[in-house]
Amino acid sequence: MQDENTVLVAIMNDKNDFEIAKTAGWYRIPFDKAPQIVKENQIRYIAFYHTKMFATEKNAIHYYAKVSRISVVSRKALFPNETPNPKSAKIYFKIAFESLLTLEKPIRSKIARRLLFVPTSEAKFFNASDINDIFNDSVLEDILWKKF
Repeated sequence: MQDENTVLVAIMNDKNDFEIAKTAGWYRIPFDKAPQIVKENQIRYIAFYHTKMFATEKNAIHYYAKVSRISVVSRKALFPNETPNPKSAKIYFKIAFESLLTLEKPIRSKIARRLLFVPTSEAKFFNASDINDIFNDSVLEDILWKKF
């Protein structure tokens, strides 16, 4: 039986967004781009896949956190000091979480990937050593990949 998706791996491609995650403990996802796991409020953990923007941590998941709350907010509420612009009225899911934790062993990708959101199970996430291990495919696909 396939494990329930309760972990969301999200792209982290902006240093300012990562600073917000570290200091304020939240991450935003555009309402219209949110995966089902967010819309249904099923996330227990959020993890971040760093892109090439993060030289020493690129192409890997180093950080995760336990989710404390998901709310729907406007960009203006997220960034009250931002100069009004066409994006100000945009709606987001704000995912608030406890302090970021560092994985003992990062989950790396051998090649650069442009992952946006990958829902996965806690078992797959906490036992993964390669980015391919996090995908929560069917049981048959998992067996096939292990054979390769």
